[in-house]
Amino acid sequence: MHLLLLLFLVATTSFAQAPDSDRDGLSDALENALLQQYAPRLEISSDDCSVRPASFTPGIAVPTALADDGTLYGQAMQRHVAAGAPREIELHYYHLWRRDCGRMGHPLDAEHVATLLRLNDPAKPTEPDSWHAAYWYAAAHEDTVCDASHLTRASTIGAETRGARVWVSTGKHGSFLTEKMCTHGCGGDRCERTVELKSPPVVNLGELHVPMNGAVWSTSPNWPGPLSDKMLRSDFLPERTARVDSLRKTDVAWANPAKRPAQAAILGGNSAIDGAVVGGDSTGKAISVAGDQTGDALGTAAHKTGHALGKSWHAVRKALGGGEAAAAK
Repeated sequence: MHLLLLLFLVATTSFAQAPDSDRDGLSDALENALLQQYAPRLEISSDDCSVRPASFTPGIAVPTALADDGTLYGQAMQRHVAAGAPREIELHYYHLWRRDCGRMGHPLDAEHVATLLRLNDPAKPTEPDSWHAAYWYAAAHEDTVCDASHLTRASTIGAETRGARVWVSTGKHGSFLTEKMCTHGCGGDRCERTVELKSPPVVNLGELHVPMNGAVWSTSPNWPGPLSDKMLRSDFLPERTARVDSLRKTDVAWANPAKRPAQAAILGGNSAIDGAVVGGDSTGKAISVAGDQTGDALGTAAHKTGHALGKSWHAVRKALGGGEAAAAK
C-alpha cells in the first residue's frame, strides 16, 4: 500500500513539474510533439507575390517580417469537454505572410488551419501516440461575405495521425482541404502551379497573453483579422462538428453555409461556384470530395440558378456597400 502511494506521488510530482511555459495545463513537450506530428503539408503557388510564409522577429511588439522562409507557427489549446467525454486538444497552425497581394491587398496576412485531437488512451495522456485527429478545419476569408472556411472528418482526408494536405490560394492565401475547393468562394481564389512547402520545425506561439518563443507580436492590431481573434476562438463549435457527423463520410462541410447564396450572387452565376446552392437547400451545407466528382451534383443546381443570380448582382452590391471592397478581403 505504501509503495503504491509512493509511486502515485512520484508520478503526480513528475507531471506537475513538466515545463508548461504558457501555463495552459499542457506540457511544452506534449505541445511541441503534437504540433510537429500534425503539421500540415502546404501546397503554395510557385510564383506567389509574397514568396512563402514568413518568420517574424521575436521580442518586438510590432510584427516585423524576418525572412520568407516557410515558417509555420502553432498553438495548442486544451478544450473543455463534458464529464465522461474523451479529452480534447485543438491545434492551430498559422501561415503568416509579409503581405496579401490579391484583390484589395494589404500588408501582413494571417491565415490558418486547425485540427481537433481526441485522447484514445486515458492512461497515457502525456504521450503523443495516445492522441488522434478527429476533424480538420481550413480558414479562407474568415468573417467576410466571401468566407469559404470548411471542415471535415480527419478520416475523409487521410489525416488522423499526420498533417493534412492543404492548398493555399495565390496572393490571398486562403486555405483549402482539397484543390478543387479553392474556386468555391467568391471567385478570387486560385490554387495553380503549386509546390509543396518545405518548412522548418513549427514554432510554438504559446497562448495569446502568455506567448512563447518571443511571439509578443501576436497581440498586435496590425494583423488583419486580427490574429488575436483567431488565437482565442475555437474552430470546432459543437454545431459545426454535429453537422459534419450528419454528412456522408466523403463530405466537407462549409463552416458558414448561410453565406453561400451571397457568394453565388457575387460570382454572378459563374461555373466556379458549382459548390453553392441558393434557397436554403440542404445541399448548400457541404460538398463531396469523393474521387474526381467534387461538386458535380452541386454544379447542376448552381448552373440552373446562375441566370437569376446574375440579375440579383446589383442588389447584392448595394446591400454590401458598393462592391468589391465589401465582397473580398
